[in-house]
Amino acid sequence: MVEVVTERLVWRPARAEDAEALHALFSDWDVVRMSGTIPWPPDRAETAARCQPVDPAEGLVGHVFAGAALVGTCSVRQSEKGPMLGYLIAPFAWGRGYATEISAALLAEIWPRYDWPWVRATVFEDNPASIRVIEKLGFAEVERGEGSSRARGGGPVPVRRYRLYRP
Repeated sequence: MVEVVTERLVWRPARAEDAEALHALFSDWDVVRMSGTIPWPPDRAETAARCQPVDPAEGLVGHVFAGAALVGTCSVRQSEKGPMLGYLIAPFAWGRGYATEISAALLAEIWPRYDWPWVRATVFEDNPASIRVIEKLGFAEVERGEGSSRARGGGPVPVRRYRLYRP
């Protein structure tokens, strides 16, 4: 089992026992409105499904902890459009650099494991904090367009798309 440890955080694969803490995170509108895939209101069965292990061949998908507290999620996994970085951080942990710290560590972990030439990221235009994280990680903007958010009703939402090439 892969575990990624930074100075302040621990990332590990999702576990069934994380469901309650993850559901609390998914019950915060300010968090899920910045996600493309989490429904609003949150659904306990879907949250539980996100706590099941993912085949490591697809990438690294898991949860982020500061001490014993679940502070978010972070993944780099294969999708229909290529490997993608995704993360969510709980509001009580915003502004501490956690998203940058754990994303950088997870990206460093995936390069030797997978032969992916690049990783992509998509950020909603109205999420300047996440845009800063992606740019600090070294991603370059490749286009602007429209995406969707289940929490926002599935309609078009302006996005920025980024790509980070293998070092």
